[in-house]
Amino acid sequence: MIQVGDVLAAIEDAEVVRRNAESFGRASVDTRDITGGELFVAIPGPTRDGHDFAAAAVRAGATGVLISRALADTPELADLDATVIRVPDTLIALQEAARHARGRSTASVVAVTGSAGKTTAKTLIAQVLTAKFEILANKASFNNHLGVPLTLAQIEPGHSHVISEIGTNHPGEIGHLAGLVGPDVALVTNVGFAHLGNFADQQELALEKTDIFNHTRPGGTWIVNGDDELLTRTTLALPGAAQATVVRVGFEAGNDLRAVDVEVDEHGTRGVIEVDGQSLPFSIAAAGRHFGYAVMLAVAVGRVYGIAPSESIEALRGVQPPAGRASLRRVDDQLLMIDDSYNGSPDAMIGSLDLLAALPGQVKVAVLGQMGELGDFSHELHTRVGHKAASSVTDLITVGPNAAPLQAGAVEKGLAAEQVHTAGSAMEAFEQVKAVLQDHDGTAVVLAKGARAMHMERVYLGLAGHTVACALTSCPLYINCADCPKLATG
Repeated sequence: MIQVGDVLAAIEDAEVVRRNAESFGRASVDTRDITGGELFVAIPGPTRDGHDFAAAAVRAGATGVLISRALADTPELADLDATVIRVPDTLIALQEAARHARGRSTASVVAVTGSAGKTTAKTLIAQVLTAKFEILANKASFNNHLGVPLTLAQIEPGHSHVISEIGTNHPGEIGHLAGLVGPDVALVTNVGFAHLGNFADQQELALEKTDIFNHTRPGGTWIVNGDDELLTRTTLALPGAAQATVVRVGFEAGNDLRAVDVEVDEHGTRGVIEVDGQSLPFSIAAAGRHFGYAVMLAVAVGRVYGIAPSESIEALRGVQPPAGRASLRRVDDQLLMIDDSYNGSPDAMIGSLDLLAALPGQVKVAVLGQMGELGDFSHELHTRVGHKAASSVTDLITVGPNAAPLQAGAVEKGLAAEQVHTAGSAMEAFEQVKAVLQDHDGTAVVLAKGARAMHMERVYLGLAGHTVACALTSCPLYINCADCPKLATG
């Protein structure tokens, strides 16, 4: 809940032009998201200005608007029944009002960041905490300069726990967003290579990720992937590490929570978690060794809040991965699809290739789209993924010109050149997958993964029998094609 008072307390120059509603169930920046009772925040953008949609938001049910234009410049609001608040900068006002709303709340906040696995960790943590508490978790991947404050603006008095993802693609972003959140428990899944092109090196990226701990409330708990040497070393060197409770999870000896005897098949992931002198079997429906980290992180968070590890493991038994994140989809008796199309970073691609290699099948096809935001490290990191692909696939299809080093890396490590193919789009890759499968007999597993803009889910949609009618080879909409209102699928 966000109140008029939150804005006034947070922004010195805020002006209430018209005062009707005093509080709003949540904030929104999208008229399509309005259901009734929201504060619509008019965010100016490079191609669209939210002020142009403020009146439409009120007509759709918003009971307040936050604007930076003079009311005279938005005459369509004059006769509409809604609270109108004017501020110098609507984005800053949203963020600072959300900080104030979080400060009013007595809820305990868990903040999650890392190069890969944030959303999966958030989903599993929510599953554990829901068993005993009234929680709020950010929807989808609301983890940026808009998503984080929009989540905080939804905190209700009845919420005892809040889970917030925090992402970054430039230096300083995590510190700023973590400052809004003020977490009681913070965790970092790993320090990999995602967005590395926007940082000087991986050490700078590690400092960015671990900055979340610098904003954790006194007496808080820091949870890290203890198998990540750079992450662990950077965390323990932080000024507050001696005063914090630091919990390490991982597969290697020496971690506070350790996963052993982990096995993966089409039905999921199972193994044993060693914690507090106990050896506890776990099983989840999500397939992939990397899901073991998410299970341990969720168990570690539950442990902070008094939930026994055995109870957390039971709560996770039937959990499914978020859509497009290593989702196993059986197409027919001969074909299994790994839909890991949500996004693609070097670390996540290597994890997906591990899963592809672990699953039974005579034919293993990886359709890998080019990766973005790697800057000067792009060639090296695409090559590294190519090296991994060589030991994981029978056939490799890449999408996008920047993926050329990925192909070269695979051939360098022994994959036959005739088994390597290039496609200009996901739909072209789908046609190539069909050709590969026609040339082979036996069971097959196909992996599709790449940067979100490449829309690699079109490979799965095609194999599942859907007709994807879209002329775009790359799309700026950050959604799955199956959910696109502009895309015809049949």
